[in-house]
Amino acid sequence: MNTKPTDIVVEPWYKQFWPWFIFLLPASVVVAGVITVIIAFRNADSLVADDYYKKGLGINQTLAEDTAASDLAAKAHIDIDALTGEVRVKLLGEFSVPPTDLVLEWIHPTSQKQDFAMAMNITPTAEYGGQLQSAVSGRWYLELSSQQPVAWRLKSEIDLGAPTSDNSERYQLLLSSGVEG
Repeated sequence: MNTKPTDIVVEPWYKQFWPWFIFLLPASVVVAGVITVIIAFRNADSLVADDYYKKGLGINQTLAEDTAASDLAAKAHIDIDALTGEVRVKLLGEFSVPPTDLVLEWIHPTSQKQDFAMAMNITPTAEYGGQLQSAVSGRWYLELSSQQPVAWRLKSEIDLGAPTSDNSERYQLLLSSGVEG
């Protein structure tokens, strides 16, 4: 029996499936890596504080402000109306002279761009008042401070998205010193 070998037609490599499949695997990894680098640079995480080194060096002053608040037995009742943006502060403590103005800092836990400070001016009812420039919601760290007659500060945290006891848009918060004297 004589069998005639069949003619095998060999196509060029670039017309074959497997070389392209093998080349596409590393090429897809390179493309994904470039896309990841682009996303990382466009959406870089900001530091919570740009001057973290200076703030680290100033920790003693910060602790002194906390201690001063404790020495003054400072407490503050804060009433926030989320609908109107009105903020009222009733300051309690052993102040020889009540401060003429306070600063209420709103510090967002994840985005430094959203941080802002409010000047709280004294009202005829011996409370302090201020107005939010825009609506705020979510979780915030609050720092109430004054530089007169002595530098002190109170800190707390509030969630303006949490339901209130009376289902209104009014949030009440008590700030007190966390330092044991």
